[in-house]
Amino acid sequence: MIKRFFKYLANLKLAILILLVISVVISIGTIIEQNREILFYQKNYSTLFITIPVWKIILFFGLNNIYATWWFLLLLGLLGLSLACCTIIQQLPTLKFSRRYYFYKQINQYNKLQIKINAIKVFPSHLGHTLLNKQYSLFQQANSFYAYKGLISRVGPIVVHLSIICVLLGSTLGALKGFNSQELIPKTELFHIQNVIKNGVFSSVPQKTFRVNDFWSIYTSNGLIKQFYTDLSILNGQGKEVQRKTISVNNPLLLKDLIIYQTDWGILGLRLKYIKNNTSKISLQLPISKINTSNQKIWISSLPSIQKDKKSFIILIKDNRGQISLYNNEGKFLKSSNIGDVIYNTDFIDLNLIDVISSTGIQIKSDPGIKLIYFGFFFLMFSSLISYISFSEFWLLYFPLKVISGGKTNRAKVKYNLEFLNFKQSFFG
Repeated sequence: MIKRFFKYLANLKLAILILLVISVVISIGTIIEQNREILFYQKNYSTLFITIPVWKIILFFGLNNIYATWWFLLLLGLLGLSLACCTIIQQLPTLKFSRRYYFYKQINQYNKLQIKINAIKVFPSHLGHTLLNKQYSLFQQANSFYAYKGLISRVGPIVVHLSIICVLLGSTLGALKGFNSQELIPKTELFHIQNVIKNGVFSSVPQKTFRVNDFWSIYTSNGLIKQFYTDLSILNGQGKEVQRKTISVNNPLLLKDLIIYQTDWGILGLRLKYIKNNTSKISLQLPISKINTSNQKIWISSLPSIQKDKKSFIILIKDNRGQISLYNNEGKFLKSSNIGDVIYNTDFIDLNLIDVISSTGIQIKSDPGIKLIYFGFFFLMFSSLISYISFSEFWLLYFPLKVISGGKTNRAKVKYNLEFLNFKQSFFG
């Protein structure tokens, strides 16, 4: 019963069918947004399907997190098991059979070959030497020859199956044990991994301590942001720095079990200094809010007037270069100020801009299956290369007054025909 079950799984048509189902599921995952909050689905998928809201169907079947659902992992497992059975039951015996040398000693056996030569005489020693020079493995038994080359191409399908199995195992391991965290951290602050937005059933979040030493941006001549950087340190349990790197977009920090990406940036507030009569100095922190626009990031805040008879001011920030724009309540532009400038003053009071409190967006990702996935794709490329190598076979049967020879190949048939024609012209009479 079990043997019959495994033979049923070792069916290429079944593996292709499972692969098609997985492809359909993945296409659904590209259409439906993944890993969003429930309110998002309630708002965007409120249409009724047979009196049932579509968002309820999405949540019930886990279509909001397809790649971590039990049924999707089951499909991956079935595909991997089918490929493993196909490799063990079909591909390995085929490879073992290809390594055997067997001779055609009956003339009717040559009728099924792609190429056949009938001649009166042959020079077997010269022909054998030429076959060896052309990288053939040659076997002789009495008046019969058998030769083959390109056996490594027979390994190609096996390597393809093993590569896909590695990719499936890596994907499953990442879905079960990986996690993804998004952190927005002010510069000079310490932080731990807290805001986990995606995690597997068996995920374990390491208790590591990080420090954002600095954050800065560079801009193009048009004023558009070109790149932003974070100087990041990893601390041990005693607070000592054990590793440090400046990360940027597409230049992450690689740890043993974590990958830390630079993803975003923001502004959290302004740091001001209140000076009265040139003696009393008080540090103030002004909160700030982000305005959602389609073109650029803009932050806004309100600066209350120090004097009761004056109105408040509006502050706008468009980038992280330490410059703010000051407007009155009617929206009239007053001036621009940089870090260190006095943004407001009277005879007795000065208000200085000390710093723009910027924050860096960091993504911390753990995927324990990523090495298996890379390993699988590497050998998948390798198998694609060796599959282009031709597996060619050659047979010869000779008698005192009659010679018959033939051969076949699975690729590059024109090249093989020319090679066989050269044999005929050189060694057959």
